[in-house]
Amino acid sequence: MLEWYRPILAFHVIAIISWMAGILYLYRLLIYASENRKDHSKVEELLKIMSRRLLKAITIPAMIASWIAGLTMVWLNPSLLHAPWFHIKLSSVVLLTLSTLYAGKLVQAVQIHGEIPKGRTLRYLNEVPTILMIVIVYMVITRPAIG
Repeated sequence: MLEWYRPILAFHVIAIISWMAGILYLYRLLIYASENRKDHSKVEELLKIMSRRLLKAITIPAMIASWIAGLTMVWLNPSLLHAPWFHIKLSSVVLLTLSTLYAGKLVQAVQIHGEIPKGRTLRYLNEVPTILMIVIVYMVITRPAIG
């Protein structure tokens, strides 16, 4: 079974890259939508289409693929569950998932002309996935001895 570990790891990394690209771009589109809502109806319609397609065609599928590949790697190597760094990494992935799902709710709000946060708030929210990505990559690469 371990012969499948590296191909699954490669798939996992590709999915993570796609997820991160999608979520970072999605928050950027939400910022544009928030800041251009009242001025340009054509821009708003384009942003609605782009954000909906990005969420449904790239971001959510990449997130799901990341989870499936990650859980498969844990199944292949259950000793990961005993590593303190892995708990930090997994907690960060859960937070990244919540950030992605929140962005999805904002995309839905844009679709129905609902209220979304102001551009400044969205700019802060856009930094959350980046910070979580840094924590995740640091934990995976360095695997620090914690505790």
